[in-house]
This record gives sequence, structure tokens and C-alpha cells, in this order.
Amino acid sequence: MSQGIGVFIVFGLIILSVWSIARPTWAFALVNLMFPLKQVLQGYFPSLVVYGPHLSAAIAAIAAMAVFYKSTRKKLTVASYFNPVTWTTLAIYAIMTFALLYTPARESALHMYTDAIPYIVVFLFIYPFLLSSLDELRQGIFLTVMLGCVLTLAFFFNPSAQWQGGRFIINLGQTYGVSEFTSNPLALADTGGFMMITAALMNFKDKGKLGIVFTVAGLVLGLGLAIVSGSRGQIIFAVIVTTIMYPFARQIKDSKQFFVVAAGAGFMLLLVALTFSFFLEGEAARRWDVTLVQEGTTDRSQRFMEAMGFVASNPGGWIMGNGTNSFAYFTSHLFDYPHNIVAEMMLDYGIAGLSLFIICVWFTFKYSKIMLKVWGNDPVARGTVAAWVGICLFALFVAFKQGSVIGQPTPFYFWIILAKIYLDEVRAHQTREYEAQLAGESPWGSEAYEPALENA
Repeated sequence: MSQGIGVFIVFGLIILSVWSIARPTWAFALVNLMFPLKQVLQGYFPSLVVYGPHLSAAIAAIAAMAVFYKSTRKKLTVASYFNPVTWTTLAIYAIMTFALLYTPARESALHMYTDAIPYIVVFLFIYPFLLSSLDELRQGIFLTVMLGCVLTLAFFFNPSAQWQGGRFIINLGQTYGVSEFTSNPLALADTGGFMMITAALMNFKDKGKLGIVFTVAGLVLGLGLAIVSGSRGQIIFAVIVTTIMYPFARQIKDSKQFFVVAAGAGFMLLLVALTFSFFLEGEAARRWDVTLVQEGTTDRSQRFMEAMGFVASNPGGWIMGNGTNSFAYFTSHLFDYPHNIVAEMMLDYGIAGLSLFIICVWFTFKYSKIMLKVWGNDPVARGTVAAWVGICLFALFVAFKQGSVIGQPTPFYFWIILAKIYLDEVRAHQTREYEAQLAGESPWGSEAYEPALENA
């Protein structure tokens, strides 16, 4: 039966791949699910373990062809990509590249850098061009949740999946006799957090009665996937972000709406509680043992303090940093990092790198605030904006736990998407306004765009 499920998934992926080339929002969903999709496929077909990079390259190629197809349809927007968030992100990666010249951990840094280049190219230079409007972002998020639910079920019934140390993982090495070669639980937890946050915050009003199905399935399966992955940080952050952003996702104008929103929030909390009670038992509960939680928290705290201690003891690196992946050199561990993006920024790239990071965060916050205000009166658009702002916030929180500039461009590519969609919508409105003026008409809804136009 499991082999049959695997064949069905492969057959479906072939159709989906061809379909996605002409539909960039589907390609957007595939890129979002790249890492867990690869792991699930390798679980059903262990022979694909040696072709892991090829699977990632295939998804990247699909995304690139989707962008090219979009350009032939004259729907590709480029100018909006070059915004303050993108420029600061590119500057950060330029500093990271330059810092390879003076890093004391050149061997490990170069190895990590060359491994990361394909993902940096995909997420920073292809992924943002798949979307050009808020409606496309909404469709892309919805498809990610929908396909993510299918992928989660395929993971739960995977023949290579097993419990190990409180984590439900796919043993990718069992065919080759390598017990340590397993799936990456962090990637699964990130996907689970993405599904939970977006399903809870999105407004599926246009889906009719199926809207509640998508909400429940996305939230329960997403949170369930994060729980069984054993990644406690992602679970906690996903719940926190959902709680923080829910009031922004639902408009309250009067007492009736207040009670409706309160009832919705209560329903979400009930779903979260039931999901925890169902999944957090047996092996999964081991990861939440007080001793293990304290050990994990202590480890992250020690890494942060170590990194800041290295910064304090090396004043020569305060301006431009000590070089890419210098934490590995100071700790005498070949492949290691602070697990905190702020600590890594300060240690490796100094005040220059940290300043760029702060500027990037500031513009992301600024655009988020404006978007929530501009689209606050449209229930569907409001939910989409709140969901993506939630994803950006989630990625930032996770970066404080496991963030690394050289490892992968998280959370920057989410932030670039937010800024690009904001400017795409502003420019689209300006075009509509110009056309309306030529026709002697007044464009509907211009007042709502005033905050966006003032800050564009």
C-alpha cells in the first residue's frame, strides 16, 4: 500500500510540475514545500537519497520556467523587486561573500557557502518573481496549505518513518545501513508552522463551506507535523504568532463582530488544544520533558553568550566582523554556528552587517503596518496580509533560535515577498488612477491607498 501511495505521489508530481510552469502560484507552493517534499519522496523511494540535490534543482527549474512563462505573458513585475528590503538583503549577502576573504574558518565557510549558493539563487532571485499581486499571494498561500496537507498525510504514512529520540523522522539511510542519515526535522517543523499560521489567519470566505475544512485541516495537520517533528521552538513561535496576529486578521467594527471574532478565536484555541492532546503523547511527549527543554534552552543561551563573548574579546572585528562562519573557528568545531542570527551578524559581519539587518527589519515592519491599514476593510485581503505578516514574524522568531545568514536566506526571502507585493499593489493602483484620470473618472477606493502612496 505504501509503495502505491509513493507511485501516486510521483505521478501527481509529474502532472503538478507541468501544470506549475504555466501557473506561477503553483510553482510558488512547490518552492515553499521543497524541503519536506524531497524528504517524503526519499522515504517512499530510498534510491532517491543520492539524488537529493537533483530533486531540489528540478523544483528550482520549474520555478524558473514559471517566471519565464510569466514574462512571456507580460505579467512579470521587476521594478518592485528593487526595494529597501531587497537592497539591504543583497548588501548583507555581499558582505557575507566579502567576509570569506578574511574569515579564520575559510575551509568550513567555503564549504557551507558553495552548498548554499543554489538555494540563495532560488529564494532571492527566482522565488520573489513568481508573484505580482496580493491576489496571487493569496492563491499561493492557499495552494501551499492544500498541498501541504497532502504532503503531511504522506509523511505520516511513510514506510521509512519511525520514532527516534522523541522525533517522528524519515530514516533515509536504512536502505544503505546508515542509521544517522535521517530527514531534517527543522524543515518539517518550519512547514508545519507555515501551514498552521496561514490556515488560522487566512479568510477562506470565497471558498464557501469548504473554507472551514481548509482552516481546520491546515491548522491541525500543520501543528501536528510540527509537534511530531519534535521542534519545540517552531511550535511555540507558531502558536504565539497566530495569537498575536489573529486580531489583525479579523476586523472588529461593532459588538456583533467582536463576538464573532471572539468565537472564532475560541474555536482556534480549542483546535490547538485538541491537536496538542492528540499528537503530544508517547514518543512525542519525550521532547517536552522539563530536563530536555532546559537543556535546549541552555544550549541556545550558551551559544549566544559565547558568540557575544568572542565579539567582546576581538575589537578588531567590531566594524566589519571576524569573517564568515568565524564561530566555528572560535569554538574549534568545523561546522558550527551561534543558532541566533543577531549573534552571527555581530560576530561575523560586525556593526555593518547588524545595521543592515536592523534596517531590513525596520522596512519590513513599516510595510507590514501600512498593508494592514490599507487592506483593513477587505476581510479576504486583510486575512491574506495578516497571514503573510505572520509568516514574516514567525521566520524572524525562528531566526533567533536557528538563524544563519550563510545557511539559507531565511527569513529574508519572506520579507522581500512582502515588500514586493506592497509595491506591486501601489503601482497597480497608480496605473488604475492614471487611466481613470485620462477617462475623466475617479478611481474607486483611492482614499484607502493614501497611506501606501505616501510611503511608496
